[in-house]
Amino acid sequence: MIAAVIVTYNRKELLVENINMLLNQTWPFDRIFIIDNCSSDGTKESLRKKGWLGQELFVYIRTPSNIGGAGGFYTGVKAAYEAGADWIVLMDDDGRAADADTFSTLFTVADHAYRKKRKMLFLNSLVIQGDFLSFKIGNLYTVSEAKALAKDGLIEGEANPFNGTLISRELVARIGYPNPNFFIKGDEVDYKQRSIDAGAYIATVIDSVYIHPRPETHERKVLGIKVPFLVEVPWKEYYTARNFTYMYKKQKMYKAILFELIFVKFLAVFSIECRKALTIRMILKGVVDGWRGKLGAQVKP
Repeated sequence: MIAAVIVTYNRKELLVENINMLLNQTWPFDRIFIIDNCSSDGTKESLRKKGWLGQELFVYIRTPSNIGGAGGFYTGVKAAYEAGADWIVLMDDDGRAADADTFSTLFTVADHAYRKKRKMLFLNSLVIQGDFLSFKIGNLYTVSEAKALAKDGLIEGEANPFNGTLISRELVARIGYPNPNFFIKGDEVDYKQRSIDAGAYIATVIDSVYIHPRPETHERKVLGIKVPFLVEVPWKEYYTARNFTYMYKKQKMYKAILFELIFVKFLAVFSIECRKALTIRMILKGVVDGWRGKLGAQVKP
């Protein structure tokens, strides 16, 4: 049983585009779980008008409140796993398969891995926008760089979750569900790290192409290292700082907290137009709360 899990919040038009591409795949899904994070834009009515809510293929779950992307993926993975899904493909609402073969290509690689007795799978489509990777892979930024690095169509050990990301039932049984207490930001990185720690087979499948908007980053060199400068609204910066501090502390990556979450982020704040004072306060609050392990929805959007 192959299931898709889509987490959505107030993006009904993009959600419909995503679902239409899922319905056109040459290797079809057995279930599509839609986790509606208490949208207020008429998402449910839009799905009803398409005639999807009455079909056995679709499982629609509306949360009683906005529990963030992390809560949405926790809910979706749990629902799919309890329904008996063997492979679960995770995605949010603003991405979509590039073509009808996106997931058949991904599933073919998964099937091949199974035949090699690799049961705990964490496989990702190649996530792109135009000629660029939507999110960098290591120090790679372009599609051509990724293709040049790939061996036999794979970049092993790398993935950009949760964007066309396949996880296997055996992996979920070993490591559990995504952490809902992250609210937003970093829950996918945490799940990937937990998969690595469990010995999962992780790879990006070059020919399985998934389209996702690319964050508007500004690349700069800091101490000789190329890093992306990105500053979001203050409440999002809080969750980024908090959740990554929490993860880095668990991994004893203390220098990463100082370099990435304070030094580099402060440079970004002062070089990009934003609400500087409030953003810095939110970053520092996030670092402190992350260090203390204070998770959950602490700051309202």
